[in-house]
Amino acid sequence: MEVALRDGSVLALQHFEHSAANIDVDGRLDEAVWGRIAPINEMRVIDPDTLENTAHDSQVRIFYTERGIYVSFDLQQPTDSIVQRISGRDNRDLDRDSVSITLDTSGQGLFAYWMTLALGDNQADGTVLPERNYTTQWDGAWYGATQQTSTGWSAEFYVPWGQMAMPREDSVRRIGVYTERKVAYLNQTWAWPAIPESSSIFMSNLPLLELEGVSVRQQWSVFPYVSSTFDEIDSDVDYKGGFDVFWRPSSNFQMTAAVNPDFGSAESDNVVVNLTASETFFPEKRLFFLEGQEVFNTTPRSTGSNGKRLSIVNTRRIGARPRPPKLPAGISLPTRERIRPADLLGAVKATGQVGSVRYGVMTAFEDESEFLAGGKRYFQDGRDFAAFRMIYEDSSNNAAYRGLGYIGSVVQHPEEDAEVHAVDFHYLTVGGRWNVDGQIIRTNTDMDGSGSGVFADVVYTPRQGIRHNFQMTYLDDTFNVNDFGFQERNDSRELWYRFEWVKSDLTLVRNFRFTPFLRYEENGKGDRTNNAFPVLNGSITLNNLDRINLGLMYFPKRYDDLNSFGHGTFATSARLNSNFSYQTNTARPVSYKFGVSTSGEFVGGDSESANVGVTWRPRDNIALSTELSYDDRDGWLLWQENQNFTTFQADQWRFDASFEYYLTAKQQLSVNLQWVGIEAEEDEFYFLPSNAVTKNRDLIKTVKPAGPSDSFGLSQLNFQLRYRWQIAPLSDLFVVYTKGDNRRSALMAFDELFENSWDNPLGSQLVVKLRYRLGT
Repeated sequence: MEVALRDGSVLALQHFEHSAANIDVDGRLDEAVWGRIAPINEMRVIDPDTLENTAHDSQVRIFYTERGIYVSFDLQQPTDSIVQRISGRDNRDLDRDSVSITLDTSGQGLFAYWMTLALGDNQADGTVLPERNYTTQWDGAWYGATQQTSTGWSAEFYVPWGQMAMPREDSVRRIGVYTERKVAYLNQTWAWPAIPESSSIFMSNLPLLELEGVSVRQQWSVFPYVSSTFDEIDSDVDYKGGFDVFWRPSSNFQMTAAVNPDFGSAESDNVVVNLTASETFFPEKRLFFLEGQEVFNTTPRSTGSNGKRLSIVNTRRIGARPRPPKLPAGISLPTRERIRPADLLGAVKATGQVGSVRYGVMTAFEDESEFLAGGKRYFQDGRDFAAFRMIYEDSSNNAAYRGLGYIGSVVQHPEEDAEVHAVDFHYLTVGGRWNVDGQIIRTNTDMDGSGSGVFADVVYTPRQGIRHNFQMTYLDDTFNVNDFGFQERNDSRELWYRFEWVKSDLTLVRNFRFTPFLRYEENGKGDRTNNAFPVLNGSITLNNLDRINLGLMYFPKRYDDLNSFGHGTFATSARLNSNFSYQTNTARPVSYKFGVSTSGEFVGGDSESANVGVTWRPRDNIALSTELSYDDRDGWLLWQENQNFTTFQADQWRFDASFEYYLTAKQQLSVNLQWVGIEAEEDEFYFLPSNAVTKNRDLIKTVKPAGPSDSFGLSQLNFQLRYRWQIAPLSDLFVVYTKGDNRRSALMAFDELFENSWDNPLGSQLVVKLRYRLGT
């Protein structure tokens, strides 16, 4: 094997027969084969982006066999400076010692896989799309281990070829490689090759490994599961069983299927209070839909990595709350019935590559849902989902990367069908100064009819540390991808410019990031629906590794066409928002944070908020974290009914607490509590004239309409007690108790709100689930 660097130099590496290598992946590096490989010791500091020599050596060794690739790290470091923190899989937020590899198995900068090992054997992994769009949307059956040594620590990776998609090659194969090391006590990231995030390029400039004799054998995996769910409220026990199948007959094709899948309560979403007309996005956590998802991510907006989110395929729609059934007059669904998710009959997905074309096909079928209302049972048909994706990608003398893709989706239901067709385009210049991503979309739903949309994102990086982002969006008023995808809104014409300036190697501070932006949006009627002018927006890392965030933004008068919920457009006041937060070095056993912010309300008045949080790690396998926040809102405007609005004097408390104990890196016991409580007292009342002139739609202050008080209380609760044992790669035993509530009620004290949610939750269940991987 040879490593072909993009500067034309060549570094010779070695190939071994798998049986001759005889590696026991335990992190010790005591096998003879490691001593026969010349180390790579060329890491540089990339965060902060000084590109300086590193304080300690980091020796990387790589070789491959016919079955997979091996990577080892021999890391020098004073033993008293080592920071070990045990966590669950895919936790990227902790400041701890870790190493990572990224493998571009396309060999052309088209897609890649990343794997991270933290000291203590915690794993994280995911995929990368051009040019540096990292996601956690992949869980692979790879092997890794770490060990502390007398001179620091060491790590070993073994990644079977069958776990990664690769183009079909008969002889010589090329893959890109990137290695990274996090040094927590310095709060620095080192890498080879040294490509900081402030650089204009990444995947298109990775050094290439040339491999011979790598022919991926047929791989298959079966994941049978059994689960038992006890519903405390209904005093009911539900038993389920099913299986997932993963089949990879060649390196460039994989098919997966799920039969009677159980996507239940092993994971919980965060508590989010949202009383606006805009939907909250929740990420996918189900393994079946994460596997191979990268081909359906058509642009950076699909993952929200550029600050906006618009995706054609959002797999959280599959198995979400079903459509409510048609009910007789006077009958309504109880809250518990409304929030139940739909069950799935099955799902099938296939992904692959032929030459320069990658493709993916996915289908899923929901079961019929049953509802209980008014003492009778009602039924609703499930939805059928389908998506097809293909993209042509290559590079040329004039482009480091270019791509042209198509994606189509269909959602079928007896009450409504929806279709989406879209073409996406991508272009990256050699050297990475200009990067363009865009999409042209056509939608059609039985409810909204046909709609169109187009957007383009242009990034210009003239040099390291300076970046200009231009985003342009046009969506008409019938544009709708939400049956299967996700959009923030339609009826939008938007321009968004964002400037990023990152500066390191300073004297008074360690580094700073300055990110001002300008945003202007209007709807099809010409109403200015969003605009912002930041006076200050950025962050500073101090020399003691503490961090400060500062923000001061001005929002001129604009027009809100969403939060009347279809009853007209109204003007909002000019507003000034500010924020300040301070976070101490998270590598310390005890770290804390606090912050304050102010914001203007839509029709006058101001809101103030404050938060404080503490994290304590008495041992590397124990973590306690708590955060308390308070919001005081003066003039919180909420739509009530018809043309009527009410402002509220509101107090909001939020409490987050978690306890994590790791018996080993594979066994976790955790307790998590999230609660939000709101007391909102009615204050002033407003009326929106239905025939107001477009440019003069100020809300008119009026007397309270006839009827009960608008004052309310709100309580959202999420409590989870969870034990997880990772028996083997992708094989787990879960024992999970979950209690949750989300209800609006009459005005009551905070202690009553919490007590009511705890004693009378909407959901309370105990789940025991065993899932085991069988296969090659």
